[in-house]
Amino acid sequence: MFQTMTMENAGPVGIPMPKVVKALLLDDSNFDRARIRRLSRKTDLAVQLDEVGSIDEMAAAVQENSYDLIMIDYRLPVGDGLQALNHVLRDPMNRDAGKIMITGDAAIETAVQAMRGGCHDFLTKEGMDVDVLREAMLNAMTLARQKIQLQMQSDHQRDIIRQGLIVALQDSEVQGNVVSMLRGALANTPADHPSMMAVMDPSDVDALLAGLLDEDEFVFH
Repeated sequence: MFQTMTMENAGPVGIPMPKVVKALLLDDSNFDRARIRRLSRKTDLAVQLDEVGSIDEMAAAVQENSYDLIMIDYRLPVGDGLQALNHVLRDPMNRDAGKIMITGDAAIETAVQAMRGGCHDFLTKEGMDVDVLREAMLNAMTLARQKIQLQMQSDHQRDIIRQGLIVALQDSEVQGNVVSMLRGALANTPADHPSMMAVMDPSDVDALLAGLLDEDEFVFH
């Protein structure tokens, strides 16, 4: 079922939020799903809510759709919320979605397991109201997007370093120094310590060194 609300453009710390929040709710209770649906309508977020009642239904949903937010009931007739969470984390389209674990009790152990398992927030059904639900939704999506941004920055930095190394290693003087260091490292490796020599023939080592010295064949991985 889909519900459309007013639009929200930014999270608590200025992280851009989707104008329409595509959300998935896993809960086997029709009563609880209806209650969360009603609360979501009052959050002033533009929520499109899909509802499923089992892990199998959720697994099918995440394979077919990309969600901004996934809310998971911990207590299920078959399996539990952590098993459901694993399905989400294994799915390439949804592993970066904001994730909230929901349960009918306030067990600290359950909350700790959920957060360590990859959830961004934790709610109890008894303590849930409009403001609490809205804050958890925004918090989960904000944390998820912050993680994506950090990963992108890290990937960008690694790419800059990689390109710099490629340029540096195409310099004949740098190549000579690298070859000397490799020969020294191989020669000085203790006999009882695993080394490249344990898995490479001398001819393989010579080929590696020759490749480093050959600018046309050099490829950095």
